Amino acid sequence: MRIPLYIEFNNKKVLVIGGGMVGTSRAKKFIESGAEVFILSKEFSEELLSLSKNGKVKLIEGDAFNYTLLKKIIPDYDLVVVAIADTSINDFIKDVSKKYRVLVNLANNAKETEVVVPFEGGYKGIRFAVTTEGKSGVVARRVRDTFQRILEEDEETIFFLKAMDHLKQYMKANNVPINLRMKLYFVISSDQDFRRLIREEKIDEARKLAEMMVGEYVSGKRKIEDDIQF
Repeated sequence: MRIPLYIEFNNKKVLVIGGGMVGTSRAKKFIESGAEVFILSKEFSEELLSLSKNGKVKLIEGDAFNYTLLKKIIPDYDLVVVAIADTSINDFIKDVSKKYRVLVNLANNAKETEVVVPFEGGYKGIRFAVTTEGKSGVVARRVRDTFQRILEEDEETIFFLKAMDHLKQYMKANNVPINLRMKLYFVISSDQDFRRLIREEKIDEARKLAEMMVGEYVSGKRKIEDDIQF
């Protein structure tokens, strides 16, 4: 079963097998993440050739079905992306990659791929990813666009994020015990005055109120209900 994760890919090495449209799209995505991207193919798209000239990607001219070559170079990478239509190579790629603990993204087989590359979106500190795991890229893109629109129209959530991030950093800086921190996140975030200040876009006042509440709970002046759920 796959689980959603955000993984730092800066300086990771990615091998993309296939220099066509899909390979180009995958390469650009990993370039944006800061990865070192290599493309193995007999031919390359004009965009890949341009990226290569600008030092954004390294091109390896060769046969994707040269098993001897693949077996030699795959261990050097953190992720291998198969971006060619022919699926007959998949099992070999998966076997070699598994042996050397290299992750695999099969762009040509969503059901068997180890790594899914989702549609992404985000706004002012909130990121999200959407996938139908191969059922329909069109639907996944539509859902992504819907989420994006809702997020951009909901400024209150962004203000809420800013206030809660401040609360988290404040409690960590003041060494509030983690068991108490976890409870205070929910107590303060549901406080009516705190939420009112956020709705009114009074973020500084909301932060000050949160700090005051932390002090009162830490000192014992205020008590947290024993049955609080978090």
